[in-house]
Amino acid sequence: MKPTTLLTHLLTTTAASAATLPRALHPTHPRDAPQYRLLHTFSSSAPSSSNAHLLSATNTESTKGGAILTLPSSSSSSNNNTSSARITSVQTTFRIPHAQPPATGPTANNPVGVYAASFWVGIDAAGAAASSSCSGGGAALRAGVDIFWDGTVGGEQTPFAWYQFATAAAAAGQQGQQGSGTGFGQDGFAVAAGDVVRFTLSAGGTGGADGEQVVAVVLAENFGANVSHADVVGRSASGGGGAKPVRSVKQVVTAPAGLCGQQAAWVVEDFPLEGRPDVPVAFANFTSVTFDGAGVALADGSKKGVTEAAVLDVRLQAQGGKLTSCEVVDGQEVKCTRVVGGN
Repeated sequence: MKPTTLLTHLLTTTAASAATLPRALHPTHPRDAPQYRLLHTFSSSAPSSSNAHLLSATNTESTKGGAILTLPSSSSSSNNNTSSARITSVQTTFRIPHAQPPATGPTANNPVGVYAASFWVGIDAAGAAASSSCSGGGAALRAGVDIFWDGTVGGEQTPFAWYQFATAAAAAGQQGQQGSGTGFGQDGFAVAAGDVVRFTLSAGGTGGADGEQVVAVVLAENFGANVSHADVVGRSASGGGGAKPVRSVKQVVTAPAGLCGQQAAWVVEDFPLEGRPDVPVAFANFTSVTFDGAGVALADGSKKGVTEAAVLDVRLQAQGGKLTSCEVVDGQEVKCTRVVGGN
């Protein structure tokens, strides 16, 4: 059976035939509910900024929506990842959406279905954009939040915050290679739907144990549900921006090789479930999400917005075609609205 046929078959099964589904999908009691996790795989390629106008008009299958900013190759040194054009940090703020089943399309309103979506920001993490010849070696870093809806255990489940650092082989999608890091240590990083979170990823640094280089730092901050984006990024009417996080966690990555710093991404993605790598999970309805304060800092101290970023959408024919409508707003926001179908 083709993967697309399998996906449609599994996700349009009705409650009457729920007994034919794998046992893990419908536990007999909420206490037996599986802890779903998404398999954060890497694509083998990514779009360049120059073809942004083509992406919205294509029907090419894609699990990613959002915006990808790639530095021009002429601005960076192929053998020196300390170039002034190198990305040293990327940051974004967004409110974690609620997960719901879509109202229309092949995967709509399955009462025993499992739905999910992932929202993340990354450096060199959206595909093979970074040059493998740079001294960073083509590694990748990203962090974000996954949301879940499981009809068999009452609907919306607790979101899961995560980070991932991958070697060059893993970032290139080579078989058997995986990125390290699935959560934020033993204590984790608690989040809930409706919370405003901010992720800051930094590339490079010094001070690693045993002489290892600090190649990346992830700072995750949760500001709770009773703040706005403007309170966090500093665009409130009162000139604020002094909102304090209710919790935060920092993850330091040490490795022999680091990041090239050629690409930044703000992405909505439909990953597969762990243990089911062949097809993406049914994409949850999240209404919309806005990555605010999107932009990068460069090694020369300058900053760059997302005006030149390539915009792309999730497109999966087995789930109804076009599943997001993404855009860049005012050069500092990436907004993705959940849709089903259309151009």
